[in-house]
Amino acid sequence: MTRNITALRQRIQHLTERYPFAVHWQVRDIATGQTIGHEDRTVLGSFSTRKVSVLLACLALVRARKLSLDDTFVITEELKDGVQAGIMRNLSPGIALSLRDHLAQMMITSDNICTQLVFEAIEQATGNALQWVNDYCAQAGMFDTLNREVFPRSGDLPWHHSIESMTVTSAHDQALLLERLAHGIGNEDVADGMGLTPELCQLAIEFMSHIYTPLLGARVDNGRFVEKNGRGIRGLSQVGLLLDDDDAPVASVAVFAESIPVALFDDVPGRARAIELFVNFGQLLEEHFLDGTLAPMAERHIIQPDFWEQEFGELLYTAENSRAVNADMTFNFSGVGKVFFAVILAELAVEHADLLDSTLEITLEHRQRAETGTLRHLTGPLQLGVEDAIQLMMGSGDGAAALALLDYLHGREIDVLSRAQSCFAELKNTEVTGLEKDTSAGEAFIGTTTAADLLLVLRKIIDDDGLVKAWMSHVFEPGGLACALPGYGPHTIDHWTVASWAHMIRYRPEHGRTSVLILNGSNGHYGVVAHAPVGTEDVSAKFGSLGQSSVPCSKTALLQDIEQRDTTGR
Repeated sequence: MTRNITALRQRIQHLTERYPFAVHWQVRDIATGQTIGHEDRTVLGSFSTRKVSVLLACLALVRARKLSLDDTFVITEELKDGVQAGIMRNLSPGIALSLRDHLAQMMITSDNICTQLVFEAIEQATGNALQWVNDYCAQAGMFDTLNREVFPRSGDLPWHHSIESMTVTSAHDQALLLERLAHGIGNEDVADGMGLTPELCQLAIEFMSHIYTPLLGARVDNGRFVEKNGRGIRGLSQVGLLLDDDDAPVASVAVFAESIPVALFDDVPGRARAIELFVNFGQLLEEHFLDGTLAPMAERHIIQPDFWEQEFGELLYTAENSRAVNADMTFNFSGVGKVFFAVILAELAVEHADLLDSTLEITLEHRQRAETGTLRHLTGPLQLGVEDAIQLMMGSGDGAAALALLDYLHGREIDVLSRAQSCFAELKNTEVTGLEKDTSAGEAFIGTTTAADLLLVLRKIIDDDGLVKAWMSHVFEPGGLACALPGYGPHTIDHWTVASWAHMIRYRPEHGRTSVLILNGSNGHYGVVAHAPVGTEDVSAKFGSLGQSSVPCSKTALLQDIEQRDTTGR
């Protein structure tokens, strides 16, 4: 079927003109070779989009038998220094993963500890990792790309930083590389020209299929996107391949949003608008290449509390010292069972001094029964400390970790279900009805509650100021109420939350979605709870809007506070 790619260009241009920041993009039609774009040769900071080329450069060494996917590399404390991305930075040192699993984590959570170890593997095989990756990019035709560092220390960068000493790329280079990868899947000569085999090209696609926070494919119903994100201080980016229902690549795409304002004139964080852009961009490509239906996305915005009920419609929510709407309506845990579980674990840790000091094993069975989290995509044996497993459950909603924790408690003959039912008996509308068994969504507990009861649990967590609050302080890519909090890059306001189901559109839709958030106000910490019932549209956008609206201070005061913490380190 012949498609008018000029019409697609016009639609994309109309979309990007709505946003108050620069958008550099390129789209390549895999079947025809047609290319459209805008300022796609502009050289920009690559941040984590460069990890696609790092992945392929490493796989080329696997093909040359200079590396093996079974090689093991150990995570050390030193590797955590300056790392902002990924889940390994909050875990204990000494975890050993295969090269295959380090590559998987590099692509799924953009883990910069795993990325450093991938570079270490390349260094051992070639003697100069950066040179090898740069040579690989040059041979792939990526002439705008130059790798200058193993990973950018983004936490140390101000908004106005220079890219002169950083790894750089362009939308053209990223879309070109993905186009070649797409052709390499079914063409041995193309794969050979990339130093790969069709099987290794397919493995690269597999690694890109499990990104923790998809944006281009967030609302795509026909086919799917495999993608990689980039997170800078003032820029966000997404690159990927659109696959049809038969998993055949139909288009490659690279989108870079640059010079994103920290906050817009309406107080909405600029990066919240950038997320809207990527989601709508993906839908435009679906509509053009796969005859999808374009559905409008709810915008993130600031709503004064007096108007919450009218604006947020079906949401059930409450915040301390503020408005409550349908706060006594009962709903499934739907993302917050782990909060109740964490409260019980903290109490048990007081009674059993060695509870958190033991180790447990993530088994193949745990991975097969897990529906959420990143450990299910890894392959080798994995030993974790108990507190590391708790952190993975709280911070990334890992189902394998939750199942391993339940097995661990069962092995110690601790009846955690009876303990929970007794502990939360005073909550008049909360009932812990069971444990996750056949499958896990990183919840551990199954049950029902209300926004009002959850707010009481958050108050206990705040008042205790102990383990549970600490576990809530290291959530990877916060979703739900925390997904659009003010700030930029790693510089955002202090908050405590848990991994949310909000971004998992197709996962257990019959349960709805629940999110919790603790913020720090002028009178101390306070909690916010929201539940989106079954059928709620654009849950992430509505949660994000509500979370923004719950921040107590003005934009000016907020930005001054962030700037002070940037300069003082506090």
